[in-house]
Amino acid sequence: MIRRRKSKLPKWRYEFDCRKCDNIREIHDPRKHRDGDYCVPCIERHDAGLPSPIQAYEKERVLRCECFTPIPEDREEGKV
Repeated sequence: MIRRRKSKLPKWRYEFDCRKCDNIREIHDPRKHRDGDYCVPCIERHDAGLPSPIQAYEKERVLRCECFTPIPEDREEGKV
């Protein structure tokens, strides 16, 4: 009996880059053992006992965050 090898699934990818999200803040909260960069809406949802805003789509193998807000680009930099 010959066994077929399963084809490898593509790697998971993020739809958005968290480094370009306006919700990321540096938080120092020793009471909850948080020290570093965190997504504020994600922390608020976790503390309230709500489900995570990060959703995984198996068919597309992509992770999406509902609270992603792009950092506004300063349009005045390009003007002289």
